[in-house]
Amino acid sequence: MDFPRKGKPKMKKLLLAMSALAALSLLAPSDGVAQSWTGPENLTNAIGIYTTATPTPASANDDAVYSGAPGQFTAYVVCTNPWNDNTNTAISIIGGFEFKLVLPGNVFLLNAALPPQSTNFATPPEFLCGANAPVNNSISTLITLTLGWFDGVPGTISVTPVEIAPASVPGNIAVTDYNDDFSISVAKPSSGVGAFDQPVFGMGTPVVPNDDTTWGGVKSLYR
Repeated sequence: MDFPRKGKPKMKKLLLAMSALAALSLLAPSDGVAQSWTGPENLTNAIGIYTTATPTPASANDDAVYSGAPGQFTAYVVCTNPWNDNTNTAISIIGGFEFKLVLPGNVFLLNAALPPQSTNFATPPEFLCGANAPVNNSISTLITLTLGWFDGVPGTISVTPVEIAPASVPGNIAVTDYNDDFSISVAKPSSGVGAFDQPVFGMGTPVVPNDDTTWGGVKSLYR
């Protein structure tokens, strides 16, 4: 059940397309304004988790770690450099996203709040969402998480493809462009291209980059 793509390559699969269709009947576009930052790295559609909804290149490394006392805290799933691979242009409103958060057994997902007028067609920690998430300064907040980390044992969170259904782009996570008929582009964990086994967020432990070119917590914020 694909949308017409005006001659662009088709990548949609059934469920994410259905999510976009359902969301389209509910959503009024936000006034998202895509603005590009400049820098040395070029990792687009990078999905990371931070203790702030507005990480910066200077702060992102620290923001990818919760170092407070054990208990309940808030973290944000953020997409940096949203980019439409089909039109080769920046995305100003994310119209959907698809990924799974992999949490350690000692961390509890107490709540997952989506942007207004957005719907998750899966069950957290899996997200198959029709969304209306504006982009500002190359950043879009996709989910506000309330996490419970009570025992103080260090742990990490990763981002992987969904398991509840076949991934819209096999073996990958994805975002869609609200203003381009919800066309799908491949997304990446902020830990790097294909680095689904590398954590994007730590509780009581830093998220150590596996090398200087794939660490997205700092560098994927640039385009």
